Amino acid sequence: MTQARPHVVAIVQARMNSTRLPGKVLRPIAGKPLLWHVVHRLRRCQTIVDVAVATSTDPADDAVAEFCREQDIVCIRGSEQNVLARFALAAAETGADVVVRVTGDAPFVDPGFIDHFVTALIEQDGDYVKLAPGVRCAHDGVDPLTRRAIDRLMKEAPEDPVAREHVTGYFKLHPDFARAALAPAYPPLDRAEARLSIDTPADLAFAEAVYRRLGAKPGEASLPELLNLLEREPWLRAINAHVRQKTLRHAGGVALIRCDGGGSFGYGHIRRCLMVARALRDREGVGVLFVLHGEEGAAAKLRGADFETIVLPEHGQAALLASLVETRKPNVLVVDARHRLTRAELVGLAAKVRTTAVFDDISDRRLAATHAYYTPLPQVAELSWQGSSCNVRIGWEWSLLGFDPTRYRRKVSRSGPPQMIVTMGGSDPKDFTRFALKAVTQVTAPLHARFVIGPGFADSDALAKEIEAAGFEVLYNVADLAAEFARADLALISFGVTAYEMAALGVPALYLTLTEDHARSATAFVAAGMGELLDRASRPEDIAPVVRALLQNEQRRHGMHIKALASIDGKGAERVAADVAAASAYTRCKTR
Repeated sequence: MTQARPHVVAIVQARMNSTRLPGKVLRPIAGKPLLWHVVHRLRRCQTIVDVAVATSTDPADDAVAEFCREQDIVCIRGSEQNVLARFALAAAETGADVVVRVTGDAPFVDPGFIDHFVTALIEQDGDYVKLAPGVRCAHDGVDPLTRRAIDRLMKEAPEDPVAREHVTGYFKLHPDFARAALAPAYPPLDRAEARLSIDTPADLAFAEAVYRRLGAKPGEASLPELLNLLEREPWLRAINAHVRQKTLRHAGGVALIRCDGGGSFGYGHIRRCLMVARALRDREGVGVLFVLHGEEGAAAKLRGADFETIVLPEHGQAALLASLVETRKPNVLVVDARHRLTRAELVGLAAKVRTTAVFDDISDRRLAATHAYYTPLPQVAELSWQGSSCNVRIGWEWSLLGFDPTRYRRKVSRSGPPQMIVTMGGSDPKDFTRFALKAVTQVTAPLHARFVIGPGFADSDALAKEIEAAGFEVLYNVADLAAEFARADLALISFGVTAYEMAALGVPALYLTLTEDHARSATAFVAAGMGELLDRASRPEDIAPVVRALLQNEQRRHGMHIKALASIDGKGAERVAADVAAASAYTRCKTR
């Protein structure tokens, strides 16, 4: 008597609340939602009888359920936090003997390889299947296992965090728990690994680029063809090569970033917090929620970078922030703020968060943080940390920028007059740009000056006309300011985040300062040889000779260029992200 073939069901785990890229399962690739791609490919498998989607009962996942209804896909809704319980429920409701666990972020799953895996599992009567030792395969996102293995996990390891979140990951950490079937090599995919899952905007960009290069219809970009493409055009890998995959023991978690930005606050803190956020998401596997004290224009920049952003109301900010910490349960709280957050409020928030970090904060609020990051400014040396257990990091290596300077190769002008850039931040509340214009028009030396008009300038059109009337270039709504910065031989700037950015590009700078505190901070840059501080009482006619002297002294500018590059390497955001993520993970391990 022939034994009945096991009932094989592919169960796709899909939720809207992805920590690193919210809503990713319904993000479009080649015009179709990511989840559509996964199901479309699974339906081509010869061994799979049914396909189901396992999502949660969270209202946010109603969108997933509606998508399944429209596409005639079985949808099973279960525990929000417990993936294992969701799979056990889905296996029971579909009557599965074998479950093919598929992650909802894998748009390039290969039907032939899945059949290869399932066949090995059934023929060897294993509990789960893995590649035989020494076999390589450019495929991920698929794990076949038996119903009995799921039932045993529910009985013997229901509270294990790896089992609850990763299901089959438990077998990798406990190899004796279940019997593994060993799949032989699968020749079409016998290649080096590639990053094929979708966790970040860079991964989406990679998938779109692959479809464009292959000229394939949605769902028709075969994995072998994709791998051949990567061998022909290896530059495609660079699109998302910086993204790191979360490990089994690295749950990632969520970071809440509270910052100021827009209007009178400027945009420097927005830019540098974005760099930290990207490093947390792409390199450390941590999701990010921005909570902004500022304007919708600044929030739009954060949302445009695919980060969820909540703008704080004028009243009741403390209560809303406390509520978000309570409901979102962040592992990390990052504070880059100068307004509307007291030490007492931060103490209350820090009590509910494993790691709390502040940047360049000289207020007493810093004493409530677990981590504080500073560049070696005079004010920092005077701070007292008595009674605090904060981990204080001080050095140029912790400098935070608004872009990655390693992407830019400074293009120093070799012919024609020296290039000078004038930039006073995103909003210029003190109208320094007009002040600088008056000074530059009095420079009696050849130069080509470019003036940046930021998005928050009050009268940008009138100012642009004045600059152009003086014979200078206007930079407005420039998509890539860093590239413009890198072309300069000299910068005239309002001291702030831009000072760090110019230094990281090796551009000598002259600093105008808004406050006495800024003036003191700028002295550290002067002492390091990166730039020169302009007297706050200076008049335009006083500044013009200083500009002329530097423009005419190429040797001195080159010395500033070398010292700046030696001081600030542009890796500060990565260091901060790694530091707070490691601290949060360590604390999590201690408290489990």
